[in-house]
Parts: sequence; structure tokens; C-alpha cells
Amino acid sequence: MKKAGIVSYGSAIPVCRLKIEDVVDVWKNTEAALVRDHLGVSERAVLQPDEDVITLGVLAAQRALEHGGHPRLDALYLGTCTNPYESRASAAVILEMLGQGYDLYCADIQFAGKSGTSALQIGQALVSAGMAEHALIVAADAIGRHTAPGDLTESYAGAGAAALVLGSGKVIAEIDATFSCAADVADNIRPQGERYIRSGMGLGSDKNGIGLEEQTRRSVRGLLDKLKASPSDFDYAVFQQNVASTPRSLGRQLGFAAEQVEAALFAGSVGDTGAASPLLGLIQVLDQAQPGQRILLASYGFGAGSDAVALTVTDGIVEHQRRAKPLAAQLAAKRHIDYGTAIKYEFKYLRPDYALTAYL
Repeated sequence: MKKAGIVSYGSAIPVCRLKIEDVVDVWKNTEAALVRDHLGVSERAVLQPDEDVITLGVLAAQRALEHGGHPRLDALYLGTCTNPYESRASAAVILEMLGQGYDLYCADIQFAGKSGTSALQIGQALVSAGMAEHALIVAADAIGRHTAPGDLTESYAGAGAAALVLGSGKVIAEIDATFSCAADVADNIRPQGERYIRSGMGLGSDKNGIGLEEQTRRSVRGLLDKLKASPSDFDYAVFQQNVASTPRSLGRQLGFAAEQVEAALFAGSVGDTGAASPLLGLIQVLDQAQPGQRILLASYGFGAGSDAVALTVTDGIVEHQRRAKPLAAQLAAKRHIDYGTAIKYEFKYLRPDYALTAYL
């Protein structure tokens, strides 16, 4: 079996932002200070009308391929829980837009917020087994477009995409080990035929405790036991971040120091990016990591469980950092819009299904 790792990475963040106060002022269903100060989110990303999971995924993938020297792909997997199509494969659309041919492994992975890390594990397995020289893993979600107006999570439901090229040569971060767990928890659900993500139980600490916290603890502790390691053996810890307070809380519960967690945080200015969240946090860390440093990555998907991955940064990271545009620069490039415009961009105004005249 070959050792597999990350060869290059890329990311894509919508330029439009909506301040949480603009949402709360309309619905008055929570306190802006609660979202801003307790949850740690001040604004969220908003997709423009011509953006979706596919367009974000393509942009992140193009950047990853460019930074990696445009390698020929043998596999492409898309992880998402907000696929624009219920039955059509969006991964195949991305493949077509990238112009990488037709003869390769290609599929959508839809396993809630851990879809991206599940795709990562599949790509790693293909590379390690010698079935693929390079595998492209794309994680993208449009949580904001699938959150109902007036929902308590609307103020921090964002969007984003991350892409990783995996291979066995010229890696910038080697994958040391992975561990996964799965559980049927109805914390959030999106039934067939329904657009909006809905909560299967009341919001609050009990819901997080049953799902996100318990499953993340299980996967992280399973990985640490597998490696015979402890939290202090890692320089960085990257967790799922629907809001900025989530990874901080998980870090404390699992015995990680604040400085191990803070380097990966980005949700404060884009909100919940779903399946892209853990991989964007990983990219945030790789933008600043040094050779030899170790990273623990853990995802969570509602009703799905958790994946944990251990990585070691190699000397190749230095050159990649010179080539790649850091995630921080993308986060800083933004344009604020008002709530009415955000609702229009997210297609949440009710309109007839088809036009009867030129005026309707």
C-alpha cells in the first residue's frame, strides 16, 4: 500500500456577505449579541443567483489543480448535503467543466456535513491501493440557500467550497491514519422533496450533546487510541464549525489547548459551510503550517456521524504556500448586501412556477 497525502488545495468563498443584525432585525427571533458574542459569527456568506454548489466546487477545484501543477486525475468525488440535483450526479458536471476527460472514478458523496471527509477517505484509499495516481476531492455546500426564512439558524447559514488533490508523490501533508463512526441521530434532516433543512429536535445544548459532541468525541478518541497519541502530540486541531463557538467547545472537551484550535477558525465571517467546513478549516491551517507539524481533523454530519483524520505536514508545504492565495485573503474580499437582496439571491421570494404573460 502506498502512502497517500495532499498534493495541493484550493478554496472558494462567495464574495457577498450578510450581517447577522440584518437578519435578526427582520425576524426578531433571537438576540444579535447572542449570535455575535456567544456563537462567534458576525456575518455570513450569500450565494449570488448564478452561484451554487457546482460553481463553487469548480472554482475551488480549478485553484487546487493550478496550485498542484495541473495533474491528470484518475478520480473525482464531490461531498455535499445541498446537491442542486436529487438524482443527477453533480460530480460529473464538475468533471465536465474541468475538462479532465471521462475515464475515471467519479461520484457524489452525500453524507451530511462529513461528506467531504468521507470523500477524502475514498480518495486516500484509491491512491493507497494504486487504483488512482491523483484523486480530486471537492467539498461544497450552500447551507444558506437551504435554510428557511425566519429559521433560528438563518443568520449563520453560509456557503463555501474546498478542494484537495490527493496523491502519493510531492505531498504537502501526509495522511497518517483515519477513524470513523456513524450514528442515526435526527438532529437535522432534509426529507426528500423538501428544500429546507429542518431540526429534528429542539435547538440547544442537548441537541449538540447527542449528535455533534458525542460523535466527534467518539471519532477523535478512536483515532488517538489507534495512533497511541494524545491531544498534545498535535500542533493543530480542526473541527466542524457551523459556528465559531463549536470547535472551541469541542477542543476543550477533548483536551486540546485554545491555541491548537484557534488557527483553523473562519466561520465568524462566512457562517456554516456544511461539508466544506472541516476542509476549509484544514486549508486555513495549511496556509500557515510548518514542515513536521501534525494536524488532527474531525468532521461531523447531522444524522451521519464523524470522521477523524491525522496528517503530518511535509517540506513541500513551503512552496505551495508561495503559490496559493491564502484563505484569509478570500475571507477579506467581500461585499455587504442587505437582507432583501440576500433573500432575492437565495430565491426565497415566492413566485409563480411559470410565466403566463410577459409581465408575470
